[in-house]
Amino acid sequence: MLQGRGLQILRMRVDLPALILVDRGIKTVKPARGASVRAQPRQAILLSGNQTVDFTNLVAEGTQYEARWLLFDAQLLDDAYYAARVAQHERRGTPPSPVRLLSKVRPGLSDAFERATQALAPDPALPDAIARQRVLEVMHWLLEDGVVLRSAPVDASVSISVRALIAGRLDHGWTASRVADALAMSEATLRRRLAAEGASMTALIVDARMASALTLLQATTQPVSEIARSVGYESPSRFAVRFRERFGFAPTSVRGHERAD
Repeated sequence: MLQGRGLQILRMRVDLPALILVDRGIKTVKPARGASVRAQPRQAILLSGNQTVDFTNLVAEGTQYEARWLLFDAQLLDDAYYAARVAQHERRGTPPSPVRLLSKVRPGLSDAFERATQALAPDPALPDAIARQRVLEVMHWLLEDGVVLRSAPVDASVSISVRALIAGRLDHGWTASRVADALAMSEATLRRRLAAEGASMTALIVDARMASALTLLQATTQPVSEIARSVGYESPSRFAVRFRERFGFAPTSVRGHERAD
């Protein structure tokens, strides 16, 4: 993840447990519950899955923020040997935490992280089984420091179900009717349940699209116009307006430019 200027990013959904290594700049993460965590370069932050957090990424003048993320899906967390080791740690009463700072990243973990990120890069010559083992190596190094990867209890709200559905096809022409059909409920029931959760179809669609767009702006060099199309906007200017409404800054600001389109 690269940023050309310091930014505050509020209410970002983290679905999977993540390990973030900060290379340049300073990252602060504030969970919905609990204290914030601040990481300097060569430190790391561990996030539990199924939560919403606030990020603040700071950079010194003339530099940029840079961090690397590694996400861990349910199949990895359910690995039999890993799960058995986790059970041993949990019997010792290791307290769960939505956000945790690793103030010192031992060389073994750092090297394993590097191998895992290389394994996950597009490379058809590397078998999936090998890539899986390299990510598991990171998880076991974390366990050596008593750090367990966890996800918070799954939120059974309709809002989360709608967001997960939308995330699979961000460029799709989503309507309340199509979402209701996909979730096997009537449109009236969908709207009623969303209203009870203080949510709306429009807000959920925009938020899912903007979150993906932010990731693409940070992690790729794709032009803003191309990113806009990939998340369902034919008009880059309309995309820029929605993006600014969601985050409070223009898409180009992520890369250190001040233009709003």
